[in-house]
Amino acid sequence: MVFASQLFATEEEERRFRLKVEMMLREGKPDAALAAVDARLGEIAERPFARLALSAEPENVTITGWDKLATTIDSLDVHGQPISAFGIDFCNPAQFGNKPDDAMNLRPVLETAFYCDDVFPFTTSDRQALVAGYGRAGPRWQGGFDHNDNEIGVTGLDAIYGRYHAVLPHMEAGELTELADYDAPRLTAMRTAVLLHIAVARAIEEQGLPRAMAVLVGSNDDYPWFDAPVITRDEYDEATDAQAESGDTDETLFTSLATLAPVRQNSTYRFTPETEHVSGRSLRHKLVRDAQEASAGVDTVVAGEANERTGLFGRLFRRSA
Repeated sequence: MVFASQLFATEEEERRFRLKVEMMLREGKPDAALAAVDARLGEIAERPFARLALSAEPENVTITGWDKLATTIDSLDVHGQPISAFGIDFCNPAQFGNKPDDAMNLRPVLETAFYCDDVFPFTTSDRQALVAGYGRAGPRWQGGFDHNDNEIGVTGLDAIYGRYHAVLPHMEAGELTELADYDAPRLTAMRTAVLLHIAVARAIEEQGLPRAMAVLVGSNDDYPWFDAPVITRDEYDEATDAQAESGDTDETLFTSLATLAPVRQNSTYRFTPETEHVSGRSLRHKLVRDAQEASAGVDTVVAGEANERTGLFGRLFRRSA
């Protein structure tokens, strides 16, 4: 591929910027990642491609098929180890024979892969441990999925995603005449990947998960090859516990992974149930009893802390704000 750029002096400089954006996603800072990409696009905003990319608003990017997750995960639980993570990836459209239409729009194809703890300890891994699982050759769980499908999709990206893939062959052949016209598609692809990450985070926040588990988002053989966790199991537990304690969540919608016994035979997987597990309901009953026995002043403090925790999802997905 021919490398040309107005914004980056060398291909290595472009790579370092790409890795910087990816690390922001891995650190749970999607807003900062989007701002970094938008700042570079803003430097060439006079180019039509850049203007189009910047016009795609995060709130207009929506995940579809989320309601099918529970059925898929339930089915996989029955036939194997409990599912403890899933990853949503952009697929290279060429693998499916998909091309931009006459208006240069192209609907992204997403692949969702479901994983168990026998390929990586998702259940016990915090964000730092998950990030450590990514290596130069790919994540440690690469190829270790129990099941993959294309049930989850995304809307709101067709225009910028399609134009990137429409211009890609001309970029690779070095046929573009303006240096900035090489930068705009690359940055657009990065922005598309960040917008998908943000859309998945919003789907988790608004629609929840069948139970606490890690959720990953990336690019499968498609530039810019980002891979990052959107949420870890403990982060989701923390957020839903706070909501449940405030009365905002129906706890019957969530199943503890500790209650699911593995049934796959001859597996190297070793399932360790949580010990001394305290249900959210029991914990809240204890909190209520303690509050009733406390003074009115302490009641006020406890209530204030509970109200503060109700916004945890918002803080969790907007760490960079």
